[in-house]
Amino acid sequence: MKLSFCLLFLVLNAQLYAQSQKADSLQNLLQKSKDDTNKVGILVDLATDLWSSNPEKTMEYAQKAMELSKQLKYFRGEARSHQVYGVYYWQKNDYVTALANYSKSKQIFENIKDKNGIARAICNMGIVYGEQGNYSQALDNYLQASTIFQELGDQSKIASTLNSIGNVYKNQKNFEEALISYKQAQTIWLKLDDKKSIAGTYINIGSIYTKQKKFGEAIISAEKALKLFEGFQDSNGQIICHNNLGEIYFQKQQYAEALSHYEKALAINEKFQSKRLMVTSYNGLGNVNTKINQSSKAISSYQKAKELALATGVRPALQQAYEGLATVYGQVNDFPNAYHFQKLSTTLKDSIFNAENASKMTNLRLHYESEKKLSEIKLIQKEKDLGYATRNTIALGLLAGLLVLGLAFNRQRLKVRKNRELNAIQQALAETEIHNSLEKEQQLRAELEFRNKALTTHTLNLIQKNSILEEIRQTVSLALKTGQRDENTPLFSRLINLIDYSFNLDRDWDEFKMYFEGVHKDFFSKLKKEKPELSGGELRLCALIRLNLNLKEAATLLNISPDSVKTARHRLRKKLNLPEESNLTDYLMTV
Repeated sequence: MKLSFCLLFLVLNAQLYAQSQKADSLQNLLQKSKDDTNKVGILVDLATDLWSSNPEKTMEYAQKAMELSKQLKYFRGEARSHQVYGVYYWQKNDYVTALANYSKSKQIFENIKDKNGIARAICNMGIVYGEQGNYSQALDNYLQASTIFQELGDQSKIASTLNSIGNVYKNQKNFEEALISYKQAQTIWLKLDDKKSIAGTYINIGSIYTKQKKFGEAIISAEKALKLFEGFQDSNGQIICHNNLGEIYFQKQQYAEALSHYEKALAINEKFQSKRLMVTSYNGLGNVNTKINQSSKAISSYQKAKELALATGVRPALQQAYEGLATVYGQVNDFPNAYHFQKLSTTLKDSIFNAENASKMTNLRLHYESEKKLSEIKLIQKEKDLGYATRNTIALGLLAGLLVLGLAFNRQRLKVRKNRELNAIQQALAETEIHNSLEKEQQLRAELEFRNKALTTHTLNLIQKNSILEEIRQTVSLALKTGQRDENTPLFSRLINLIDYSFNLDRDWDEFKMYFEGVHKDFFSKLKKEKPELSGGELRLCALIRLNLNLKEAATLLNISPDSVKTARHRLRKKLNLPEESNLTDYLMTV
């Protein structure tokens, strides 16, 4: 995801799916350049070109660009350097530092009235918000940037913004809106005859059709993209298209076509040597050969995918290879190897799952706390504004008193003194009230943080428990396949340990309700009062929707399938009497 997002709004505006190949020429220019603004530009360009292949070099060149920019008092160079800092910390998943640098870049661009730079900084911040799961803020940033690009008449960047909006909708599983945004971007790029970007949108559109199981449309889009990439000899794009077509035909159970495309992807990759793309191809070949009972070929393909995934550190692909090997070895009755790779797959899957959920819960908490803090800041600002109004009123009263004093000084002396004393008392009272408000705010913030951490911990506990129960189910299934019945075998020992561990993690929903109500006060009682016919299970579902969990996460917590969660949501909408155009999540956020 980082590649497709970042290439849209980096400082150089590089095109989608086209990694820059000019690092060597930039190095040559750098050696010949003097310490001027042109050298700053070369350093920034070089740092940008290396962000994915050598991040540490990116930071090294960006720091040099920043130092030289400050020496020359070259503010645009400082702003661009902050943008590269932001990219570096973003790809390290340090979102707080990335946002801070993008914000500094935006501020400098505002000071020098560079609208283009402002819009690019806003877009980069939108990328971070999107990865944090703060989709509403990400969309708001993209719309702000789009408005500026429209003022500048920059059609290419308008299209890039629409493409990013499509990515946000895609991550939200709102495939129809994503498709609309991708097609709008494609329309602009067609007018501009930007073939690389057009090919990129065909891939994005094809991915949506694949998600929707519209395989005919997905194949048409992927083949159009492939034809364009072949036209300008883009090996990277061709490999991606063949891998995508292999996956589509695999889902359609047209295995001969799937094999053909995966093999073509590998043939092109012999020269291109993209190990990450090779992993996808070999895993695809393993999946197809497994389906057509070519066990030896499947094992060979999965082994190659495993070795490449270990070399490149692509953990999800490595887990897929482990899982494929476990399946194939099970088919050929090699149960020791089947058990070995199933164990590796399950362990890695749990590690990935726990890391993803911890990240999601952290982002959820940060999002909530940010919104809460913003509301509190607005409230404090309102109180300050009220204090300013009070002081202004007092000042006018004093002025009026002075005018009266000028007309009759002797008669009004005592009255003015009393007015001054009253004003001092009022000001002291106002300051005391503000101080008390700040203390109350700090106390509430600490209490909210404690409750939110408790809710996060409890939710993760439930997710981990259900993940363990799923592993128990897989272990039992594998035990039944092997025909082993002795309880002293490693499989049954593993099963007993997992059950014991599951008992230690168990928590009931009453405890979850207590933590949840600590953060979202009276949520269940308000719902029950408005809709007394809601069952206990439906109230639990409402709580999970209120936490903004997706179908898979809610299914894990409720111990049902994602399709059952979808059906339950549909029934819940009916019980709540929500019209079709209303959003269920938005409704529950208001409770």
